[in-house]
Amino acid sequence: MKKLIFLLIAATGALSAIAQAPHSPEMPKTKSFVHDSLMLRWVLDVNILGGALTQDITTVNNSNYPGLIAGTYNNGGNMKFSNGASYGFDAQIGYFFGHRCTIGIGSGIMYLSQTGNVTMANPFHAEFQATDYQNNTFRQVVTSNQAIKESLNITNINIPIVLKYKKRFSKYFGFTADAGLLVNVKETNNYSSNATFDYEAIYSPVVGSNGTISHFTYDNGTTPATTDVLYTKASYVNNTRYENVQAYFNALHATGYSVGLGVAPNSNSGAVSYLSSSIGFIAQPSINIFFSDNVALNIGGYYLYQPFKNSTSTFGSSNYQLTGKVGDYSSVLNTVSQSNNQSYGVNVGLRFFFGKLKDTDHDGIPDKEDKCPTVSGLLKFHGCPDSDGDGIADYEDSCVHVPGLLKFHGCPDTDGDGIPDKDDACPFQPGLPQFNGCPDRDGDGIPDKDDLCPDKPGPAKWHGCPDTDGDGIPDNLDKCPEIPGPESNFGCPVPTPPPVETIKMSTPIKFEVDKTVINETSLPVLEEAVKRLKEEDKESYIIVDGYTDITGKPAYNKALSMKRAKAVRAQLLKMGVDPKRIKLVGHGAKQPAASNATPEGRMENRRAVMHLNMAD
Repeated sequence: MKKLIFLLIAATGALSAIAQAPHSPEMPKTKSFVHDSLMLRWVLDVNILGGALTQDITTVNNSNYPGLIAGTYNNGGNMKFSNGASYGFDAQIGYFFGHRCTIGIGSGIMYLSQTGNVTMANPFHAEFQATDYQNNTFRQVVTSNQAIKESLNITNINIPIVLKYKKRFSKYFGFTADAGLLVNVKETNNYSSNATFDYEAIYSPVVGSNGTISHFTYDNGTTPATTDVLYTKASYVNNTRYENVQAYFNALHATGYSVGLGVAPNSNSGAVSYLSSSIGFIAQPSINIFFSDNVALNIGGYYLYQPFKNSTSTFGSSNYQLTGKVGDYSSVLNTVSQSNNQSYGVNVGLRFFFGKLKDTDHDGIPDKEDKCPTVSGLLKFHGCPDSDGDGIADYEDSCVHVPGLLKFHGCPDTDGDGIPDKDDACPFQPGLPQFNGCPDRDGDGIPDKDDLCPDKPGPAKWHGCPDTDGDGIPDNLDKCPEIPGPESNFGCPVPTPPPVETIKMSTPIKFEVDKTVINETSLPVLEEAVKRLKEEDKESYIIVDGYTDITGKPAYNKALSMKRAKAVRAQLLKMGVDPKRIKLVGHGAKQPAASNATPEGRMENRRAVMHLNMAD
């Protein structure tokens, strides 16, 4: 912005110096004072804008959480906008009409770069039904740690359509004012958020007939039951197994629970655009300081009003949630249904006057007697020029910039083939009349400009190209023009495909030491397992056996082998396999596939193996 202001000041100084410089003898002198009625009717306004921005925001209550518990939802209250600033530029073309030439119309482009903050009045809170990594339903409790604030960088592009007024009072001063519609073509809010949330969980156990917990479910009571399992900060007072509450929640999250304290979003920035078009209002009065009859400095102010309405497909969406899972975040701007924006400040710029004069081309011939009033010309041609100097006036010359012959109406015949250049499709190559002056070098009856192979004769169906190998593909499209081949292989012989390697689902899936991560090289084995399940009876199922090497204690190896089997199960679930068709077994270091005495053997033993079990 500072660079633009410095450039504008420099340009203003230069234009002022030019306006005060002595005029050349052939140019008319500037009058001491020119009234509006005698001034040029067209203007170009270029202004730099800077000021404040305010927003009156209306939001909707998007409590789109499944099983939301009554009385537990707080969307943060009304949204407030603060610290608004706006700066940018506009450029307009205007035309003044009527005898006095003071009223006109104008349009152009306005670009604004705006900043500000939107803030929820209170912290956010919600308690709703969720599903964890083991498919148990539970109560998810989410609370923001503070009132949520988003810092905005707004790109605002508009088309002003205005009425213009101007009045010149003296040689140096005047007044102008623009007022009218402001049509918004783009309004993008780039935001960054300070939000952090506490994620807590409440499980309601279901006891089976044998007296043990069979699974967990969702407790939708306003107050949790005494039998509920609470993973909350409040319940931590009675649990001192961990050094502090943060460590306690970190440990729970590490095992897969949807909990965490002071969690920032995975992405706390993004962009939101209001999808409905906006038509607002603009008013822009200025004082004019004239450097000449053609250039003036604008100094004034501006006021903008823009009502924006968001699309119901955004803020009314049934799946909108400010945050649900740990790390999720959707901008608070997505709850805005309407935003009434106002911007006001100062503008500094330049106005350039241009248009037709009484002797527009300054050729000494009045426009009413000038057959070419916008181009300086010669008296013998009634004010029209002879640009190419061939003795033929431009208005009678079909080729005004190239000297030519009278018999061709001033056009030349550059290649000497008897066809004037304006009618010659190939004016720099001698050619034939039947081809509009173009040659046919290979004599195949197709002019070179339409011949894809101008030096080799060929049939018209292939645009003049031959088919050397006779495979039905012309040489210009044939990658092997001298060896026949099918069109599907671009005219080249089709190579014999290599044999396809068969993949068995029983191929071991290998793991790194003390790891449960599945390498991408094992994905074909998993894909083969999914394929086999689809081919077999729906009652069939896969047994996944997990193994380890002898490193570590037996109990640890037993647990690690089960984790590897679960990792395979998780990947199969992602690939669409019904969880009921998967069974897991953890063997620990038992049943080694190779000797554990060598690193190579232990690598073979760190594995998971799948096999298909048919229904009885």
